[in-house]
Amino acid sequence: MSSLEQTLRGYISQHSDHGIFLDTNVLLLFIFALYQPSKIGSKRLSKYSKEDGELLIQYVQKFSRILTTPHVLAETSNLARQISKDKQSKELAETLYPLFFHDTQNSFVKLNIDEILVNADLFGKLGLTDSCIAALAQEKQLLLTDDLDLYLATNSNGGDVINFTHMREAAGII
Repeated sequence: MSSLEQTLRGYISQHSDHGIFLDTNVLLLFIFALYQPSKIGSKRLSKYSKEDGELLIQYVQKFSRILTTPHVLAETSNLARQISKDKQSKELAETLYPLFFHDTQNSFVKLNIDEILVNADLFGKLGLTDSCIAALAQEKQLLLTDDLDLYLATNSNGGDVINFTHMREAAGII
């Protein structure tokens, strides 16, 4: 078993009950892998394949819930609308609405960002959404990201973080 596999299994053991935090690009891939896989490979999802989506679903489903923030949901919603057009856009919006707004078993859990301390240097380097994500990950939220700068910042500050590109490489997808 590779060290990445051991790390991924360790994160499942440690965080499965609490949940996994997906950054915007990974959440976007997750949504399209579940609801409109034919869109993977186009526009904002051009670097991903259906196999990437399947890998992501398999790993994320090992966690009790998906954690997010209002910032991530706003970015994800805007990007999803750019990818999915016409009738498919309406269908996707109807599917996502309860996940984004309701407090049900399958909806996304919005973390409170009001009380987190965001480092000014990190904000300057990563921007609002990602600096908040990095600060939350330092508070022991497991983060799954495909953003190298966010991964490095979170990792260097002691947060639990997975780089999705590493998962894709280990799975032989890229």
